[in-house]
Amino acid sequence: MRLAAIDIGSNAIRLQITRVLKNKKGNLDFKKLEYIRFPLRLGRDTFKTGEISFRSEAKFIKLMQTFRGLIDLYEVDDFYGCATSAMRDAKNGKRILERSYIESGLNIELISGAKEASILNIALKKHLLTDHDYLLIDVGGGSTEVSIVEENTIKDKSSFKLGSVRNMHLKDEKQTWENLRRWIYTNVTPKKHIAVGTGGNIRTLKDFIKGKEDLVSLESLQKASNYINKFNVQERINELGLRQDRADVLPHASDIYLSIMEYANCSQMYIPDIGLKDGIIQMLSDRNM
Repeated sequence: MRLAAIDIGSNAIRLQITRVLKNKKGNLDFKKLEYIRFPLRLGRDTFKTGEISFRSEAKFIKLMQTFRGLIDLYEVDDFYGCATSAMRDAKNGKRILERSYIESGLNIELISGAKEASILNIALKKHLLTDHDYLLIDVGGGSTEVSIVEENTIKDKSSFKLGSVRNMHLKDEKQTWENLRRWIYTNVTPKKHIAVGTGGNIRTLKDFIKGKEDLVSLESLQKASNYINKFNVQERINELGLRQDRADVLPHASDIYLSIMEYANCSQMYIPDIGLKDGIIQMLSDRNM
Protein backbone atom coordinates (compact mmCIF):
# COMPACT_ATOMS: atom_id res chain seq x y z
CA MET A 1 0.00 0.00 0.00
CA ARG A 2 1.23 3.48 -0.90
CA LEU A 3 0.30 6.55 1.15
CA ALA A 4 0.89 10.25 0.56
CA ALA A 5 1.04 13.18 3.00
CA ILE A 6 1.12 16.91 2.21
CA ASP A 7 2.04 19.35 4.97
CA ILE A 8 1.46 23.01 4.01
CA GLY A 9 3.36 25.00 6.60
CA SER A 10 4.22 28.66 7.01
CA ASN A 11 7.88 28.30 6.04
CA ALA A 12 7.80 25.38 3.59
CA ILE A 13 5.53 22.80 1.96
CA ARG A 14 6.25 19.07 2.09
CA LEU A 15 5.15 15.96 0.23
CA GLN A 16 5.99 12.47 1.45
CA ILE A 17 5.03 9.24 -0.28
CA THR A 18 5.52 6.07 1.74
CA ARG A 19 5.06 2.36 1.06
CA VAL A 20 3.60 0.35 3.94
CA LEU A 21 3.92 -3.44 4.02
CA LYS A 22 3.42 -6.14 6.62
CA ASN A 23 6.59 -8.09 7.35
CA LYS A 24 6.83 -11.78 8.25
CA LYS A 25 6.21 -11.01 11.92
CA GLY A 26 3.00 -9.20 11.08
CA ASN A 27 4.41 -5.77 11.89
CA LEU A 28 4.28 -2.83 9.50
CA ASP A 29 7.37 -1.65 7.63
CA PHE A 30 7.45 1.94 6.34
CA LYS A 31 9.67 2.78 3.37
CA LYS A 32 9.92 6.35 2.13
CA LEU A 33 9.55 6.42 -1.67
CA GLU A 34 9.56 10.19 -2.22
CA TYR A 35 10.14 13.28 -0.11
CA ILE A 36 10.02 16.87 -1.36
CA ARG A 37 10.41 20.01 0.72
CA PHE A 38 9.72 23.17 -1.28
CA PRO A 39 10.63 26.51 0.39
CA LEU A 40 7.44 28.43 -0.39
CA ARG A 41 7.15 30.77 2.59
CA LEU A 42 3.44 31.54 2.80
CA GLY A 43 3.91 33.03 6.25
CA ARG A 44 5.95 35.90 4.82
CA ASP A 45 2.82 37.16 3.09
CA THR A 46 0.28 36.33 5.78
CA PHE A 47 2.17 37.79 8.71
CA LYS A 48 3.06 40.96 6.79
CA THR A 49 -0.18 41.82 5.00
CA GLY A 50 -2.80 39.41 6.31
CA GLU A 51 -3.20 37.58 3.01
CA ILE A 52 -1.25 35.45 0.54
CA SER A 53 0.05 37.35 -2.50
CA PHE A 54 -0.99 36.51 -6.05
CA ARG A 55 2.61 35.48 -6.85
CA SER A 56 2.69 33.03 -3.94
CA GLU A 57 -0.78 31.77 -4.83
CA ALA A 58 0.33 31.03 -8.41
CA LYS A 59 3.38 29.12 -7.13
CA PHE A 60 1.22 27.22 -4.67
CA ILE A 61 -1.19 26.11 -7.39
CA LYS A 62 1.69 24.92 -9.59
CA LEU A 63 3.19 23.04 -6.65
CA MET A 64 -0.09 21.27 -5.89
CA GLN A 65 -0.41 20.29 -9.56
CA THR A 66 3.14 18.90 -9.42
CA PHE A 67 2.37 16.97 -6.23
CA ARG A 68 -0.77 15.58 -7.86
CA GLY A 69 1.31 14.31 -10.78
CA LEU A 70 3.68 12.49 -8.42
CA ILE A 71 0.81 11.03 -6.41
CA ASP A 72 -0.72 9.67 -9.62
CA LEU A 73 2.61 8.33 -10.91
CA TYR A 74 3.23 6.44 -7.67
CA GLU A 75 -0.36 5.11 -7.79
CA VAL A 76 -1.03 6.18 -4.23
CA ASP A 77 -3.83 4.29 -2.43
CA ASP A 78 -4.71 6.97 0.12
CA PHE A 79 -3.81 10.59 0.66
CA TYR A 80 -4.27 13.39 3.19
CA GLY A 81 -3.12 16.99 3.00
CA CYS A 82 -3.46 19.77 5.54
CA ALA A 83 -2.66 23.47 5.78
CA THR A 84 -1.63 25.11 9.05
CA SER A 85 -1.04 28.57 10.47
CA ALA A 86 -0.20 30.77 7.45
CA MET A 87 -3.06 29.48 5.31
CA ARG A 88 -5.34 29.42 8.36
CA ASP A 89 -4.68 33.08 9.22
CA ALA A 90 -4.70 34.42 5.64
CA LYS A 91 -7.86 36.27 4.61
CA ASN A 92 -7.78 34.49 1.25
CA GLY A 93 -6.54 31.10 2.51
CA LYS A 94 -9.84 29.27 2.14
CA ARG A 95 -10.40 30.63 -1.36
CA ILE A 96 -6.91 29.57 -2.45
CA LEU A 97 -7.49 26.01 -1.22
CA GLU A 98 -10.80 25.90 -3.09
CA ARG A 99 -9.07 27.05 -6.29
CA SER A 100 -6.28 24.55 -5.72
CA TYR A 101 -8.81 21.72 -5.48
CA ILE A 102 -10.39 22.75 -8.79
CA GLU A 103 -7.02 22.95 -10.58
CA SER A 104 -5.19 20.00 -9.00
CA GLY A 105 -7.89 17.72 -7.61
CA LEU A 106 -6.14 17.65 -4.21
CA ASN A 107 -8.47 18.26 -1.28
CA ILE A 108 -6.47 20.05 1.41
CA GLU A 109 -7.97 20.45 4.88
CA LEU A 110 -7.48 23.70 6.78
CA ILE A 111 -6.78 22.44 10.29
CA SER A 112 -6.70 24.02 13.73
CA GLY A 113 -3.64 24.10 15.95
CA ALA A 114 -5.26 21.47 18.19
CA LYS A 115 -5.73 19.05 15.28
CA GLU A 116 -2.17 19.72 14.13
CA ALA A 117 -0.93 18.67 17.58
CA SER A 118 -3.15 15.57 17.55
CA ILE A 119 -1.79 14.37 14.19
CA LEU A 120 1.79 14.94 15.32
CA ASN A 121 1.15 13.01 18.51
CA ILE A 122 0.08 9.97 16.46
CA ALA A 123 3.65 9.71 15.11
CA LEU A 124 5.28 10.48 18.44
CA LYS A 125 3.54 7.59 20.21
CA LYS A 126 5.68 5.21 18.14
CA HIS A 127 8.91 6.85 19.32
CA LEU A 128 8.45 7.88 22.96
CA LEU A 129 9.54 5.96 26.03
CA THR A 130 6.31 5.12 27.84
CA ASP A 131 7.77 5.26 31.36
CA HIS A 132 8.32 9.02 31.20
CA ASP A 133 6.12 12.10 31.24
CA TYR A 134 6.66 14.44 28.31
CA LEU A 135 6.10 18.01 27.26
CA LEU A 136 5.74 17.94 23.46
CA ILE A 137 6.80 21.17 21.71
CA ASP A 138 6.31 21.72 17.99
CA VAL A 139 7.36 25.13 16.68
CA GLY A 140 6.26 25.89 13.14
CA GLY A 141 6.50 29.00 11.06
CA GLY A 142 3.29 30.51 12.39
CA SER A 143 2.21 28.59 15.49
CA THR A 144 3.53 26.56 18.40
CA GLU A 145 1.71 23.47 19.68
CA VAL A 146 2.39 22.27 23.22
CA SER A 147 1.05 18.97 24.62
CA ILE A 148 1.39 17.25 27.99
CA VAL A 149 1.74 13.45 27.82
CA GLU A 150 1.55 11.36 30.99
CA GLU A 151 1.29 7.55 31.10
CA ASN A 152 1.25 7.54 27.28
CA THR A 153 -1.92 9.67 27.24
CA ILE A 154 -2.35 13.29 26.18
CA LYS A 155 -3.51 15.09 29.32
CA ASP A 156 -3.72 18.60 27.88
CA LYS A 157 -2.65 20.57 24.81
CA SER A 158 -2.79 24.11 23.48
CA SER A 159 -1.76 26.14 20.43
CA PHE A 160 -0.15 29.60 20.50
CA LYS A 161 0.39 32.20 17.77
CA LEU A 162 4.17 32.07 18.09
CA GLY A 163 6.35 30.80 15.25
CA SER A 164 9.68 31.24 13.52
CA VAL A 165 8.36 33.25 10.56
CA ARG A 166 5.68 35.08 12.56
CA ASN A 167 8.19 36.18 15.23
CA MET A 168 10.76 37.19 12.61
CA HIS A 169 8.20 39.64 11.24
CA LEU A 170 7.52 40.88 14.81
CA LYS A 171 3.95 39.60 14.73
CA ASP A 172 4.26 37.84 18.09
CA GLU A 173 2.52 39.76 20.85
CA LYS A 174 3.53 40.18 24.48
CA GLN A 175 0.12 38.90 25.54
CA THR A 176 0.65 35.67 23.59
CA TRP A 177 3.96 35.08 25.37
CA GLU A 178 2.22 35.77 28.68
CA ASN A 179 -0.57 33.33 27.81
CA LEU A 180 2.04 30.67 27.02
CA ARG A 181 3.86 31.29 30.31
CA ARG A 182 0.61 31.17 32.28
CA TRP A 183 -0.47 27.92 30.55
CA ILE A 184 2.87 26.27 31.37
CA TYR A 185 2.83 27.42 35.01
CA THR A 186 -0.78 26.25 35.43
CA ASN A 187 -0.56 22.85 33.74
CA VAL A 188 3.03 21.60 33.91
CA THR A 189 4.57 20.24 37.10
CA PRO A 190 8.12 21.67 37.42
CA LYS A 191 10.97 19.22 36.70
CA LYS A 192 8.53 16.36 36.06
CA HIS A 193 8.58 16.25 32.26
CA ILE A 194 11.16 15.60 29.57
CA ALA A 195 10.72 18.04 26.72
CA VAL A 196 10.23 16.58 23.23
CA GLY A 197 10.99 18.93 20.36
CA THR A 198 9.79 18.42 16.79
CA GLY A 199 10.31 20.49 13.66
CA GLY A 200 13.15 21.23 11.29
CA ASN A 201 14.55 24.11 13.34
CA ILE A 202 15.14 22.13 16.52
CA ARG A 203 16.75 19.30 14.54
CA THR A 204 19.03 21.85 12.88
CA LEU A 205 19.95 23.30 16.28
CA LYS A 206 20.75 19.78 17.52
CA ASP A 207 23.18 19.34 14.60
CA PHE A 208 25.41 21.98 16.23
CA ILE A 209 25.78 19.85 19.37
CA LYS A 210 28.59 17.31 19.48
CA GLY A 211 27.41 13.71 19.51
CA LYS A 212 24.52 11.96 17.81
CA GLU A 213 22.23 11.42 20.81
CA ASP A 214 18.57 12.37 20.46
CA LEU A 215 18.40 13.36 24.15
CA VAL A 216 20.23 16.64 24.75
CA SER A 217 20.46 19.09 27.63
CA LEU A 218 18.99 22.58 27.83
CA GLU A 219 22.50 23.88 28.48
CA SER A 220 23.88 22.35 25.26
CA LEU A 221 20.95 23.72 23.23
CA GLN A 222 21.51 27.18 24.70
CA LYS A 223 25.21 27.05 23.84
CA ALA A 224 24.40 26.01 20.26
CA SER A 225 21.87 28.84 19.97
CA ASN A 226 24.37 31.40 21.31
CA TYR A 227 26.97 30.18 18.81
CA ILE A 228 24.60 30.53 15.84
CA ASN A 229 23.53 34.00 16.98
CA LYS A 230 27.13 35.22 16.64
CA PHE A 231 26.72 35.04 12.86
CA ASN A 232 24.51 37.19 10.67
CA VAL A 233 22.13 35.58 8.18
CA GLN A 234 24.58 35.60 5.27
CA GLU A 235 27.34 34.13 7.44
CA ARG A 236 25.01 31.37 8.61
CA ILE A 237 24.48 30.47 4.95
CA ASN A 238 28.11 30.78 3.80
CA GLU A 239 30.02 29.63 6.88
CA LEU A 240 27.59 27.37 8.73
CA GLY A 241 26.05 25.84 5.61
CA LEU A 242 22.42 26.57 6.50
CA ARG A 243 19.70 26.90 3.88
CA GLN A 244 18.56 30.45 3.28
CA ASP A 245 15.04 29.75 4.53
CA ARG A 246 16.48 28.22 7.70
CA ALA A 247 19.25 30.73 8.39
CA ASP A 248 16.96 33.69 9.07
CA VAL A 249 14.29 31.96 11.18
CA LEU A 250 16.42 29.57 13.28
CA PRO A 251 17.17 32.03 16.14
CA HIS A 252 13.47 32.91 16.45
CA ALA A 253 12.41 29.26 16.62
CA SER A 254 15.20 28.44 19.07
CA ASP A 255 14.02 31.22 21.37
CA ILE A 256 10.56 29.64 21.57
CA TYR A 257 11.83 26.12 22.29
CA LEU A 258 14.31 27.27 24.94
CA SER A 259 11.82 29.63 26.61
CA ILE A 260 9.25 26.84 26.99
CA MET A 261 11.88 24.53 28.47
CA GLU A 262 12.83 27.23 30.96
CA TYR A 263 9.20 27.97 31.88
CA ALA A 264 8.60 24.26 32.52
CA ASN A 265 11.94 23.62 34.24
CA CYS A 266 12.82 20.93 31.68
CA SER A 267 16.53 20.19 31.78
CA GLN A 268 16.53 17.82 28.77
CA MET A 269 14.91 17.57 25.35
CA TYR A 270 14.38 14.50 23.20
CA ILE A 271 14.58 15.39 19.49
CA PRO A 272 13.28 12.61 17.20
CA ASP A 273 13.45 12.91 13.42
CA ILE A 274 9.69 13.12 12.85
CA GLY A 275 7.18 15.77 11.86
CA LEU A 276 3.57 16.37 10.90
CA LYS A 277 3.95 14.42 7.65
CA ASP A 278 4.92 11.32 9.63
CA GLY A 279 1.81 11.66 11.76
CA ILE A 280 -0.28 11.85 8.59
CA ILE A 281 1.30 8.68 7.19
CA GLN A 282 0.67 6.86 10.47
CA MET A 283 -2.94 8.12 10.53
CA LEU A 284 -3.53 6.86 6.98
CA SER A 285 -1.91 3.53 7.84
CA ASP A 286 -4.15 3.10 10.89
CA ARG A 287 -7.31 3.61 8.86
CA ASN A 288 -6.25 1.36 5.97
CA MET A 289 -4.40 -1.59 7.53
